[in-house]
Amino acid sequence: MGTISHLSLLLFFTLTLSVDAKLNLDAADNHALITILEDLGVYGDLRRPDNLCNTAGIFCERRISNESYVLKVTGIVFKTQRLRGSLSPAIGQLSELKELSFPNNYLLGGIPPQIANCRKLEVLKLRNNKLSGEVPGELSALLRLRILDLSSNKFSGDLGFLKYYPNLEKLSLDNNMFTGKVPVSLRSFRNLRFFNVSGNSFLEGPLPALNQLESPSSGLQKTSYKRVPKRYILAESTSSSTNQTRNISSSSNNLQASAPAPSPMATPSKHKKSNRKKTLGVILGLFVGSIAGIISAIIFTVIFKLLVIAIKTRAKDSGPAIFSQSIKAEELAFLEDDDAVAALQIIGRGGCGEVYKTELPEGKIKTIAIKKIIQPPKDAAELTEEDTKYLNKKMRQIRSEIQTVGQIRHRNLLPLLAHVSRPTCHYLVYEFMKNGSLQDIIQQVNDGTREFDWPRRHKIAVGVASGLEYLHLDHTPRIVHRDLKPANVLLDDDMEARIADFGLAKSIPDAQTHMTSSNVAGTLGYIAPEYHQTMKFTDKCDIYSFGVLLGILVIGKLPSDEFFQHTSEVSLVKWMRNVMTSDNPKEAIDPTLLGNGYEEQMLLVLKIACFCTLDKPKERPNSKECRIMLAQIDPLNLVQSNDLHVD
Repeated sequence: MGTISHLSLLLFFTLTLSVDAKLNLDAADNHALITILEDLGVYGDLRRPDNLCNTAGIFCERRISNESYVLKVTGIVFKTQRLRGSLSPAIGQLSELKELSFPNNYLLGGIPPQIANCRKLEVLKLRNNKLSGEVPGELSALLRLRILDLSSNKFSGDLGFLKYYPNLEKLSLDNNMFTGKVPVSLRSFRNLRFFNVSGNSFLEGPLPALNQLESPSSGLQKTSYKRVPKRYILAESTSSSTNQTRNISSSSNNLQASAPAPSPMATPSKHKKSNRKKTLGVILGLFVGSIAGIISAIIFTVIFKLLVIAIKTRAKDSGPAIFSQSIKAEELAFLEDDDAVAALQIIGRGGCGEVYKTELPEGKIKTIAIKKIIQPPKDAAELTEEDTKYLNKKMRQIRSEIQTVGQIRHRNLLPLLAHVSRPTCHYLVYEFMKNGSLQDIIQQVNDGTREFDWPRRHKIAVGVASGLEYLHLDHTPRIVHRDLKPANVLLDDDMEARIADFGLAKSIPDAQTHMTSSNVAGTLGYIAPEYHQTMKFTDKCDIYSFGVLLGILVIGKLPSDEFFQHTSEVSLVKWMRNVMTSDNPKEAIDPTLLGNGYEEQMLLVLKIACFCTLDKPKERPNSKECRIMLAQIDPLNLVQSNDLHVD
C-alpha cells in the first residue's frame, strides 16, 4: 500500500508539472516583464527565451484568468548581476508580484510610483545600488510588505513614505541621504523586528518612543530611550559624529557613551551666618514663595477657563459641516449611529471604505450617496497633528475634496453636500447619480446590455469640457483635477456629466505657471507624458486626460481594454493617432455607432482628441477652446457640423 501511495503521489506531481510546463505566461505580464528586463539591462545582446518564466530569477505561479489557467509573475530576483539599468514603471502592471529583489547591482534612477499597484508585494530589496531621488509616497499603499531594504543607495528627501505598514518586519534605510525626522508613525508598525537608519547624517531629532520590550540591545537602556522596545533592534552607527545634538546616528553614540561622573557635593561653609542674615533670608523666602503661589494660581485659573472654552467649542463644532442649502444637519443625524449606517444599502467598495445609498423622503434632495473613509490608526492621526508632511494619503484627499469641491458650484461638477467626522471614520455626502459613471455605461455597452447613442455621448463631452473650463479659467485660483477619467465622470437623471472625486485636485496660484509634486498622481493611460517626466503639472495635464476621454467616447474602449494589448502601439492614444492618419479612419469608431449618419461628427471629435493629446502641452487647446469646438459639432444639425474642420 505504501508503494502504491508513493507512486500515486509521484504521478500527481508529474501531471502537475507537465500541465504547468504547457501553460503560457499571461499576455499583459509578458509584455510588462519584457519592458522591465530591458530597462534593467538583463539580456543586452543575448537572445531572450520564448517563455520568460524559464529565466533564472523569474518566478511564476498558476492563476485563473477568464476561466482558464495562465502563469503570472510572482517574483523577480537578480542578486549581484552587475545590472546597470533602471526600475521600469511597468513593474506596476504585475498584479501578482510578491517579491522584487535587486541587491548588490548598479541600478540608477529612482523607485517608480507605479510600484504601488503591486498590492500583493511582500519583499522589496534594493540594497547596495546607485538609486537616488525621493522615495514615492505611494509606497505606503503596499500594506503587505514584510521586508523593505533600501540601504546603501543615494535616496534623499524625508521619510514621509513611512506611514502605516502593519505587516512590516524588517526596515533597512541605512547609508542614504534622508533628511528630516523619523516619523512617529513607526509606533504603529506592530510587527517590526529590525530597524536601521544609521549613516543618514541629515536626519534630525531622537527616535520616536516605542513600546513593548522583547529582547535587550546594548546601549538602548539609557534614560532617554527607556521606552524603546527590545523587539526593535535599532541597528545604529557607532562611529563618532561632530554634530551630536542633531544627528540620529550620533544620538545612538551618545546612548552608548559612559555616564558623566557625579559632580562633587558642595562642602558646608565653616563660617556661621549672623542671625540678621538668617532672618532676612526667611522673610525673603516667604515673600518669593507667596508671589510664586499667586502667579501659579492665576496661570491655573486661566488654563482651566481656556480648557472649558475649548471643550465647549469642540462640542459645538462636532456636528456635520454643511456645504449646501439643499440638505440639513438633522437629516444626517443617523450617521452618528453605527447600527443605522450598517443597515444602509452598499453600492460600492473602495480602498478607503464603502459607498452607501439612502433616501431622504423629507429633504430637497431625495437620494444621497455617502462615501465612507476609514480613519487611519491612532498613531498616524497623532502624526498628522504634529507635522502635515506625514498626513496619511487618504486624509489628505479628504482635505483636498473639502477645500475644492466643498466651495465650488457648477452644473458639471458633483457638489459636496456635507462632511461628517467620526472618531473612526469620515463621511462625505453627495447627491446620488442615478446613471452611475461613464465607465459603468461603457462597460454595459460592451456587454451588450445597454445602448449609448452619439447625441448622448456628445452631450457628455461638452459637459466635461464646461466643467474643466470653470476649474481652469473661471475659478480663482485655477484648479487642476489630476485624475480625470470615465470612472470620475458621473451622470445624473438627464445624462448630464458631473466631474467627481477631487481627492487629487490641486490649486495653482495665479502667479505660478505650474506646480511640482514629489510623485505622479493619477491613473495610468490618462497621465500626460510631461507630468511623468518632470513631475510638473498644469491645466494642460487635464486637457490630455480629456483627450483620452474623448477617444473613449468615440472608440468605445478604455485604455486598459485588452484590445490595445494586441496592437503594435499598446496604447489607446498612439493607436488612435495611427488610425486617424490611415486610409480608413472610420475603423476607430465604435461599431455600435456606425450607420447612424454621425460618422463625420465622430471623426471631428477624434481629431479634437488627437489635438488634446499632443506630446507638447503648449500645442494643446485650453478647456474653453475644447468646449467651443465641441459645441460647434451639433448632432441635431448634420449639415452645420459636417462643414466644420479641425486642422
